[in-house]
Amino acid sequence: MKTITLLTIIFLTIAQQSIAQQTTDNKKEISILIDKYSKSVIEKDSTSFYELFNDGVVTWCAAIKDRSQAREIEKKAVSSNYFSGSYKGFLRSLFRYTSTEDKFDNIRIVEDGTVASVTMDYSFWANNKMTNWGGKYLTLIKRDGKWKITSVIYSLELSEYFEQPTLNERQKLSKHK
Repeated sequence: MKTITLLTIIFLTIAQQSIAQQTTDNKKEISILIDKYSKSVIEKDSTSFYELFNDGVVTWCAAIKDRSQAREIEKKAVSSNYFSGSYKGFLRSLFRYTSTEDKFDNIRIVEDGTVASVTMDYSFWANNKMTNWGGKYLTLIKRDGKWKITSVIYSLELSEYFEQPTLNERQKLSKHK
């Protein structure tokens, strides 16, 4: 009986370590994907960027936050706070700028080895000036051994009207939600 109990404990310990290692490996792989995303935006590298996404339909949409939307209505009589597009359209739109960068921080990854969600704060920069910021949410699947993005959904606050809070301030806010 003692031998069976000891073997069970050893087996469970090894299994737990294996699962923890898989989780660490998956999070590293997803972090690398996020870095490749950022690098592709800076370099406007369509080949590298497109490889990050799943085949078929990929959701790409955003909503302008209420206070920026209120300013846009005042200034431009814009009525809708929502827009959608595609990751290919997004990358093509970058070519109108001399330089672009999508900066991410406050990154949180939740995964089970097959699917994942990534939440992060972002700021988008064009021609060395922040244009907007907000929260970005990615969903991913692990397809044929590689993580692929299946959706990108984000909120958008316009820097023209509102400054992005510091990372410390944003982290405090996310703890209260």
